Amino acid sequence: MMPVPSTARPDRELWRWYVVLLIANELDLLFTYLGLSRGTFLEANPLIRPYLYTWWPFVMKLAPLAGLALAIIVVMRSHRQLHWRTLGALRLAAAIYAVILLLHVLTMLRQA
Repeated sequence: MMPVPSTARPDRELWRWYVVLLIANELDLLFTYLGLSRGTFLEANPLIRPYLYTWWPFVMKLAPLAGLALAIIVVMRSHRQLHWRTLGALRLAAAIYAVILLLHVLTMLRQA
């Protein structure tokens, strides 16, 4: 069994990681459009490729993040103790997006 991280305010840490994930998602979208406009790369996700120049990518990014924020609020208002795996999953998602952003930047620098 893994120990529960000791933080004075786990809710603040959860919101910090949520904001990091939110910013990383929006930067991913920004870098995607920047790379596409420069001809640096093509969209790798075949599901989103046909919808790139519509409003769907924004909805597909913001709707789940809004749902996640709502879920965090509901759990916190119910005064349930935050499970350490929840925070770990949020950190992992933010780390994955950090790698995606790094790949975007490296691809654009290589093509420049």
